[in-house]
Amino acid sequence: MRTLSGGATHDAVRTSWNGRTSTGAYVPNGTYSWTLTAAPADKLGASATASGTLKLTGGAAVRRDHVGSDGIGDLLTLTSQGALSFHRGDGAGKFSTKTSASGWPASITVVPFGDLNGDRCNDVLVRFSSGALRAYRPGCGKALTTSTPYTTLGTSGWNQYNVLTSPGDITGDDRADLIARQASTGDIYLYKATSSGKLSARVKIFSKWSGYKKIIGVGDLNGDGYGDLLAQDTSNRLWRYVGTATGGFRARVKVADNWGASYNVVVGVGDVTGDGRTDLVSRDTSGKLWRNDGDGKGSFGPRSGIAIGWQGYKALY
Repeated sequence: MRTLSGGATHDAVRTSWNGRTSTGAYVPNGTYSWTLTAAPADKLGASATASGTLKLTGGAAVRRDHVGSDGIGDLLTLTSQGALSFHRGDGAGKFSTKTSASGWPASITVVPFGDLNGDRCNDVLVRFSSGALRAYRPGCGKALTTSTPYTTLGTSGWNQYNVLTSPGDITGDDRADLIARQASTGDIYLYKATSSGKLSARVKIFSKWSGYKKIIGVGDLNGDGYGDLLAQDTSNRLWRYVGTATGGFRARVKVADNWGASYNVVVGVGDVTGDGRTDLVSRDTSGKLWRNDGDGKGSFGPRSGIAIGWQGYKALY
């Protein structure tokens, strides 16, 4: 991320890092390793070294990190009573504290999104039953309330979609993008995020995806820097669509057979284990929560049960 160099010193070496790259760009929040090397002034003998880790906050927002500013993904839930809650990822594969706000209509659809307005905090898209779409800007670590500032992205028409999800950046501009499936046709549309904090006009990228019962924006599965999609078909085969930098996806690759038949929700929750890889969280019909750890190559390891009693939530995002 950054290399800093200095000159001669006596007795002690002191240095600091402003959390940016050499070009001035903000480095994503999270845990970083550092190494300090001091060469002897007389050039005799070995260099002295020291190393350690540090946690960076106040940098660029990491996908799905809404309340921790720690680079760890968080899970958003909605109850039938209209309570929206961020469940903070603990970095060990589970969720700890939650940040909640009540008063929301239970009919909303929510899309955890990236940083639309450039404040280095992730935003959240909310679709209302009227078809209006808003981008809410809760700020880092704050609850998403009905009085949170927002930008209107559309006053109507958004209820034509039965899937709204963000895979991350698939256009190469380091901004999260939105994927939507039209209910009447199954066609898939891309809405590119813009520098003005809104969405560009839609572009159709696939036709007739009605055969998929779940389409999940999961972030970067294979480590190439671009967001990916997972799609579960009616035969419970799981497919991966790898995103590109040009607003599209490569041909699908099968990830698993006979997968997730008991799941009513699957969420690409980001990295919740602290290894820098994107993970999956799913809820089955009994209310049990499962985690599949990403392998960084486009697939996942076996599932692990991480919680029970989650059937009380109307939706997980």
